[in-house]
Amino acid sequence: DAEVPLHLRNAPTKLMKELGYSKGYAYYHDDPEASFAQAYLPEPLEPMRFFDPRGEGWERKVAERYRELRQRFSAARRRDPSDPAR
Repeated sequence: DAEVPLHLRNAPTKLMKELGYSKGYAYYHDDPEASFAQAYLPEPLEPMRFFDPRGEGWERKVAERYRELRQRFSAARRRDPSDPAR
């Protein structure tokens, strides 16, 4: 069973905040680069790739953007590997 990472869970109550819900969440509008360092999938799914553009036709443009985003994710994670929201 893969669970939603704690930093992505809503914390509307004091107990949930004490349990670490939403701790370390990086809000994109506060820091666009910080959102690249966050993990959005449960740990067992993290290394999976769900899209593999082939680089033909319209996928060529998508592949370029996808490659750029993956580089930004990698760079952001290297900057702060201790971040709990990583």
